[in-house]
Amino acid sequence: MSEADQLWDETGNIFSSWNLQEIPFSESASSLRSNLDKVFTGRTNELKQIFNLLRGRERKRILVYGSVGIGKTAFILEVLSVLQRKSTDTLATYISLPTEKTDLATAALIALARSMPNDEWAQQQLKQMGLISELTRKTKTKFEGKIAGFGGSFEEETETVNPPQIPTLAFEDLLDRALQKYTRVVVAIDDLDKQDPDRVRQLLHNAQGMLKGDAWFILTGHPSGLTRDLLISERGLFDLALEIKELDQPTTYQMLINYLSSARITETDKDPENPDTVHPFTLETAKQLCQRSEGIPRWFNRIAHYVLLKAAELNAEKITPEVFLAGLEYVSQELRGQSELSPEDYYVLDLILERGLLSDTSATMNDLKRMRVQEFSQLLPIIDKLVQHDLVRRLPTDKSTEYRANPILLPPSKE
Repeated sequence: MSEADQLWDETGNIFSSWNLQEIPFSESASSLRSNLDKVFTGRTNELKQIFNLLRGRERKRILVYGSVGIGKTAFILEVLSVLQRKSTDTLATYISLPTEKTDLATAALIALARSMPNDEWAQQQLKQMGLISELTRKTKTKFEGKIAGFGGSFEEETETVNPPQIPTLAFEDLLDRALQKYTRVVVAIDDLDKQDPDRVRQLLHNAQGMLKGDAWFILTGHPSGLTRDLLISERGLFDLALEIKELDQPTTYQMLINYLSSARITETDKDPENPDTVHPFTLETAKQLCQRSEGIPRWFNRIAHYVLLKAAELNAEKITPEVFLAGLEYVSQELRGQSELSPEDYYVLDLILERGLLSDTSATMNDLKRMRVQEFSQLLPIIDKLVQHDLVRRLPTDKSTEYRANPILLPPSKE
């Protein structure tokens, strides 16, 4: 047996001692694949609102919005998964809008075409855009992590997308073909919040005709810039603007139980008071995890993932408070070590960490001088970048625009 083989077995033994096959926590809902239904937790009222709307015959346009990492993708994938299982006359499609310059009609066309693998005309549309057919795509290893049954994203595509000359008409033609077989077509376009807000507003303006057509649309975004303006000035474009908020502590705790249960070697009960339910976490550190993540699914997954990695590195029998703290230090270092950040970015981040809160009223003239700016507004591009990297969060307040650091991060002096 080689040394590498032995090391593989040793790491496997650690996870086996925890009654786990693997680390179940993932920051990306797309990577959960078929496990999403096993781990998805809460959002009862939000699901009811959408499902009530979907009981109607008239097509609707739905905006799902919330902060970065709040669980918008997992939410809409759960909605589409339910539709696939429960509404056989509905064709549910999904696409993550790429960062390249792609209009919404082209994105919708790709999502729909990939959900119609047996339609030759649909597959021809993909080919003309320089994309592989759905049947071919499913055979490629690089797409194995996508949600089964949905169109998925084309962010991994190596070829440049060649949009049709008139994408709206091409989409409408393909939609007509789909509606010959299905009573309803739902197109979910995810990740609008990865685009510049001005560009998103233009995308929505250009796509008004398509959005008001015969398909149902579910779009996602976050309230920084995009959604705030939409809710004020363009509410008429959407029939339902649904905000996804932080999970409460009991729901977050149940989410932890579900994640661990999805990776168990031997099934355990789900009694929240039973230590075996949250093993290798102790009851104490399980609650610490839920409290530290503040109901943000991405923060929850990120902390839990790195805490388990650190515990495995330490060959820990259980995740005690000391091991949990070591895991927090680990994830804080990893989060701060993103290569895309400049020295100016780190200064603003450290300033927010030191102050706790940063706003246009709390920033001093000395702070601005050190950043070589004259007004707080000139720092906003940097702060927006930190928000996109999930390092900083904009707080909802009517008094002023306030920003707070991700609670996962520890102050530099403690690292």
